[in-house]
Amino acid sequence: MNYVKTTQYYEHVPLQLIPRKDYPMKAAKRFRINDTNQNVWIPNKHLERDGTLKPDQNLLYIFKRAKKQLELAKVEPF
Repeated sequence: MNYVKTTQYYEHVPLQLIPRKDYPMKAAKRFRINDTNQNVWIPNKHLERDGTLKPDQNLLYIFKRAKKQLELAKVEPF
């Protein structure tokens, strides 16, 4: 599977998919925040097969749990 390699944005948060070979066995995909080593897992129900964020998805609950990662990645929390 070819996954999207470009930076995607949710609200104002830049996200980049971290390529892994075991994604077909996982229920979520891992994204790097703001090109740092901070990351967040986003469930597949919010993603297309290639790792693209589906339009009009509410990911706020994910980023509220990842408040510390957002701070370390120099992104303002929601």
